[in-house]
Formats: sequence, structure tokens, C-alpha cells
Amino acid sequence: MLKWFKDCKTIEDVKRVYKTLAVKYHPDFNRDTDTTDTMQEINNEYETAFNIFKNIHAAQNGDTDANEATETTETPDMFKDIINSLIHCDGVQIDIVGSWVWLTGNTFIHKDVIKSLGFKWASKKKAWYWHTDEYKSTHSKMTLDEIKTKYGCQNVKTHAQPKLA
Repeated sequence: MLKWFKDCKTIEDVKRVYKTLAVKYHPDFNRDTDTTDTMQEINNEYETAFNIFKNIHAAQNGDTDANEATETTETPDMFKDIINSLIHCDGVQIDIVGSWVWLTGNTFIHKDVIKSLGFKWASKKKAWYWHTDEYKSTHSKMTLDEIKTKYGCQNVKTHAQPKLA
């Protein structure tokens, strides 16, 4: 029985929910409350939810598409590690668009981290993107805003790390 991911119907839903929960419950952002146990619970349930929904994708018309023939090569840790690494990059906006992750904002100072996570630069869109190999681009002539409108988008700005005075 899923507690944190109970309303998910597709892998895209699972990823959106995970990103939202990571921003809300990550121990680095909750200095007054110890959220370590909550975040560990979310991480464990994310793996379960990922495995349940990994081959169920949102179709363009909003329906779900269970496609066993194109089984994903992505692992639960790949996406989780990406979000947890980027969540600390101050000024970077993370957008989950379908099964792709797009980064905009103040990315230049974080480009080494972004590259190490396997992101590629889309010069025409002025944004970084990440996806697994089974997802191929069919939107090279579209703007990033058009892509977001077509596939739906959830975005969360990263939180600044506390700075020593």
C-alpha cells in the first residue's frame, strides 16, 4: 500500500510527486525539524512506486499507456540521485516535462554538477535536458514552452543553501 505515491497513475506522476516531496522533506531544508526518517520512508516508497509504474506513461491525450514492449532501462536511483543532487543548486529551476528533466535559470555556476549527472545542453532552447535512452526527441523544432504545454510540466525552484555570515 502506497502512502506517499497513492494518487500516481504513471511514472511521470511518480517523478513529479518525488520531486515535490524531496523539496519539502529533505533534511537539509528542515533545520528545525528532523525529517530524516520521513525522507528515508519516501525514498523507500519511491523505489516501490517506480517499479510499479515504470512502464506506464502519460499519453499525449492525458490517458495512460502501459507499454511493456518498451521496458524502461532507467532505475529508481537514477532519477532520485539527479533530483537530490540538483536540489542544492541555488538558482536552478528543475522542470519535469513528461519523462524528461529540463534545467533553466542560473545553471552556469553549476554546469560541472549538471554535466556529471548526464545532462546535455540544448542550445536552441537555452536549457539543459536529461532523459533515458528509450525516450527519443520528437520536438526539436518546438520551443521549450511549447514542449511544456504539450506534455505538461511541473517545476520547482531549488532552495538556497544556508550561508555562513
